[in-house]
Amino acid sequence: MADGDTVKMRLTFPRGTQKPGDLIEVPADEVHRWKGFAKPVDTPKPSGQSTTPAAASDKTTKPPAKA
Repeated sequence: MADGDTVKMRLTFPRGTQKPGDLIEVPADEVHRWKGFAKPVDTPKPSGQSTTPAAASDKTTKPPAKA
C-alpha cells in the first residue's frame, strides 16, 4: 500500500475523549485491529447513480401519486 492510505471509520465504542459516532482516520493496514471498536464509513456515491437493484426497482414499480 502507498504511504498515507487511510480509511474513515465511525467509532462504536468510547476511546479516550472520543465518543461513539465520532469519525476517525485509521491507516488502511490497521483496519482489522479496529473490529468491534469502529466501522468503516461508506464514501458517498455521486447523486443520480444507484448501485442497488432494489433502489432502481422501487423507482420503476411504484405507481404515480394521485393528486
